[in-house]
Amino acid sequence: MLSLRKEPIYSTLRIDSMGKLKLWILAVCVATGLAASAGGQSSSIEERTRRFLDAYASGDRQKVLSLIDRTNIVMYGSDLAEVVRGSDAVLKLLDEDQRLWGGTARMGEMEHVSTIESKGLASIAFNVSFSVGGRPPIPVRVVAVWKRVGKEWLLVQSSNSVVTEHQSAEELLRHP
Repeated sequence: MLSLRKEPIYSTLRIDSMGKLKLWILAVCVATGLAASAGGQSSSIEERTRRFLDAYASGDRQKVLSLIDRTNIVMYGSDLAEVVRGSDAVLKLLDEDQRLWGGTARMGEMEHVSTIESKGLASIAFNVSFSVGGRPPIPVRVVAVWKRVGKEWLLVQSSNSVVTEHQSAEELLRHP
């Protein structure tokens, strides 16, 4: 076990042979790899979600299809009537959004990101700013569920809503 001394580790490490040095390097690499993989899955989900957002905003049908479970996908849009199931319905919604946005949609940085992963399912929730046609951005809250299929993650469910600002219960009670 490594000590938490303030002096550099190389000054306290005694190496009696090349074999011990190699073993120590291997142990550090394994420990670093385990730490990276423990946090790596959620960043993988975050990266795939970012790719999906960018593909959807730009109207990249092939990229969208490569990121979704074509059979089991369900998407909830911001309008009550926007509930689509299956890849054909997702592409229809994408086409309608692209016609409406005219190729000018932009997604900002994902903020307040929360991910959970368990037994081949992962969820992510976050806020993102959305703008279209040079208009000021609006806040959107997104929740998505990903399913592991083989070595990759596919989107199986997403929901987004345009959220209000300054309408929390606390603020409304403060200013009746």
